[in-house]
Amino acid sequence: MAITDKEFKTLSHLARLSFSEEEEGEFLQGFEEMIVFCDGINSEIEGDTSSIREVGSREIALDDLREDEVAPSLPNEKILSNVHGERGYFAVKRVVK
Repeated sequence: MAITDKEFKTLSHLARLSFSEEEEGEFLQGFEEMIVFCDGINSEIEGDTSSIREVGSREIALDDLREDEVAPSLPNEKILSNVHGERGYFAVKRVVK
């Protein structure tokens, strides 16, 4: 399966990647090799896949959840004693623009 230039440009744009023409050729070759490899794996397992566990999709059983436990917490006065200002919350530096 070959990837078209348009598909490559779209994927590069979505991934916010930029390539020189030389890098683009090298990447395309490697990408096509990966596609061929994955197609080979798919053709090997076209039969019964019921014994293969699906990854990333798991229903949560109620047994997996823990009970909520009420526990005492520190008083607000003690927690906020080192805070500059008196608005009742922590001010932190912005880390995401």
